[in-house]
Amino acid sequence: MTPLRLCHRHRFAVGFAVLAGVAACSDGGPDPVEPTPDPPGTPAPADTLWHGVGLSPAGFPADFNGIETFFAEMGGLATGAVMQNGPWRDDLVGGTDAGQIPAGHDAVLKRAAAHGYRPVLVFGWRSEGGNFLSLPGHPANDWTNTDAAQAFQAMVVDVARTWTPPFLFLGNESDFYYAEDPVDYARWVAAYEQMYDAIKAVSPGTRVGPVFNFEHLAGAGGLNGWSTSNWGALDAHGGDHMDVVGLTLYPFFGHARASELPGDYLSPLLSRLNGIPLAITETGWPAEDLVGGAPWETGEDQQVAFLGRLDSLLSGVQVDLINWLFLHPMTLDANAPIAHKVFGSISLRTATGAKRPVYDLFTGWTPGG
Repeated sequence: MTPLRLCHRHRFAVGFAVLAGVAACSDGGPDPVEPTPDPPGTPAPADTLWHGVGLSPAGFPADFNGIETFFAEMGGLATGAVMQNGPWRDDLVGGTDAGQIPAGHDAVLKRAAAHGYRPVLVFGWRSEGGNFLSLPGHPANDWTNTDAAQAFQAMVVDVARTWTPPFLFLGNESDFYYAEDPVDYARWVAAYEQMYDAIKAVSPGTRVGPVFNFEHLAGAGGLNGWSTSNWGALDAHGGDHMDVVGLTLYPFFGHARASELPGDYLSPLLSRLNGIPLAITETGWPAEDLVGGAPWETGEDQQVAFLGRLDSLLSGVQVDLINWLFLHPMTLDANAPIAHKVFGSISLRTATGAKRPVYDLFTGWTPGG
């Protein structure tokens, strides 16, 4: 079959669409009362597996009127979490707000205590337009830009000190940047390590880590043209600055059916972690073929089958967090980007709001349990 060759940078636009919607909804009325944060250093229970989704109320990304209902639903789960995966600043091109907490992350943090879910934060720094690191007065758009690194660090330290979040991830699928520019990637790792130390100094209980895409990292995404491994992206981090390794996991990029996943699918990664726990920041299987002729099977039965295979693949592995991509599917029109069509139906509910069969299986699931 012809691979889609869906670049991760196009997919990351999904997060940007979500972010824009949150910013719009935040401006539509008074800010919620900020809850009193936990004391600094208060960790989540070590033996808890949190089940979450990305920020995805009914009608998103065009309509965020249902955002409070969304937060309440996730908070109503015994181990509910909400992930905001977006850029480290809202002014992507100009960088005039560098150092400020982005609107989407801020919204997820402020509502967490009131609704009872765990906030999961991923701060990316690049997308289809390339890097978002240039600043007024410092135009370098890579990690030689020390002013950008300092502003990024000041922002995440502010988040950690104020909110003591249980999880804080720096960079999203940065293995793609390793493949493009390994020299500057080494500078990114150095900046990451400085941010890690600064975060841990103010919130020791916050679990900090990078995020990689497994299929690209392992060269296991042949249906999408990813056949070369990029383990150097993980190796460059070492192990002393990772409390957890974030992973986006989409096996349909390499296997047309969930039943085809081999039992050792994750072994190349697990053998390299040396006991560092996993946090699956995004996963799932498309319920619908919105692409039209996708080279993998879609359907609610495939979602259920995938969770069953994942149960086997993760049995005996320490997993602290797992996020199904969306609660509600994306609302799309005929001009929607290909990435939105690929990922738009990886949801626990249908467009009418009904639970898909995988909903209850996922929210009550413990690997190997």
